[in-house]
Amino acid sequence: MEQSTMTAEQHACEQHFITHTTQQDRRFVVRLPLKMDSKQLGSSRLSAERRLHATERRLERDTKLKIHYHNFMKEHEHLGHTEPAKPLEGRQPCFFLHHPVFKTTSTTTQTRVVFHGGAKTSNGISLNDILQVGPTVQQDLYSIVLRFRTHQVRFTADIAKMYRQINVHPQDRNLQRILWRYSSDEPIQEYHLTTVTYGNSSAPYLATRCLQKLADDNQSQHPTVAQVLSNDFYVDSLSGTSTIQDAIKVKQEISAMLQTAGFTLYTQGEILCECECTIL
Repeated sequence: MEQSTMTAEQHACEQHFITHTTQQDRRFVVRLPLKMDSKQLGSSRLSAERRLHATERRLERDTKLKIHYHNFMKEHEHLGHTEPAKPLEGRQPCFFLHHPVFKTTSTTTQTRVVFHGGAKTSNGISLNDILQVGPTVQQDLYSIVLRFRTHQVRFTADIAKMYRQINVHPQDRNLQRILWRYSSDEPIQEYHLTTVTYGNSSAPYLATRCLQKLADDNQSQHPTVAQVLSNDFYVDSLSGTSTIQDAIKVKQEISAMLQTAGFTLYTQGEILCECECTIL
């Protein structure tokens, strides 16, 4: 979106991103773009605790779902996307993400846990209420698909755990607390979510804006690949070239560029040409 067409809030969100986004150990580190002081949030721990109990009851009724859910949480911890949180001192602003929203229809992930940033606190204000949504960064899907169809050779790919490859600054992680335990016999523990979190209203903007920044940072040295990254990504990459050799080269270069920011491109993306052959 052009700067001239942004609303005042979108412009403020963009300036916030430019001012506060850094890279550390390759990965982008973002600040949550707040439009209200986080002190406006009410209490959310009690509601989160009730939701945890409800989740436990549901998991006890569905053994298969329980296994998938526990595996998801274990992976989250193993990858460092969840970390134990110290007890809050005084009246520090915080928000307990109420989880989960189960998604069992995904073709790639049998059980997907979505942390719910829209859950209301005791005064009716949620985390999503105080977050800026941000402008739409990527081109609209219709335009991307139309351009995709014009290429003689086309390839598709997506980024593994895209949101979770972007770290949230430690100063903002109290707004991404959760309650969790693996057994109702254990005490309830508090954790931080350390990365951009699906379910927060600012997450799509932060994720796509990081891709845009990566493209901008590489525009002078790698203009072709930067253009693909900037124009042909929605959630997945839908792009192409005129020859199979060029498609393979561009795809490899995209993967290399993404890795400089800690993103991993799925290797099972296909390269398709008009003669219907497929090259992995």
